[in-house]
Amino acid sequence: MKISIVNKFTPDGREYIEWDFWYGPADGADHAHGYAIDLVQAFAKIFEWKERIDRDYADEFDSDLEAAKQFLSNNDAN
Repeated sequence: MKISIVNKFTPDGREYIEWDFWYGPADGADHAHGYAIDLVQAFAKIFEWKERIDRDYADEFDSDLEAAKQFLSNNDAN
């Protein structure tokens, strides 16, 4: 996991946050990028993306596990 948070300024001088989030089983396998008005909002968005990515991987694992169970029950090797 890697998180990059940089404060930037609009042309009229207002501060904002730009963030990047790399996550996954391989370094940088999943990447999310966004903007926020403060650090609280930036971290909230990063945590939302982490939960979404975790859920996607869990759903994929569950699907693969179910497919393996079906394969094994329909193809008895004995």
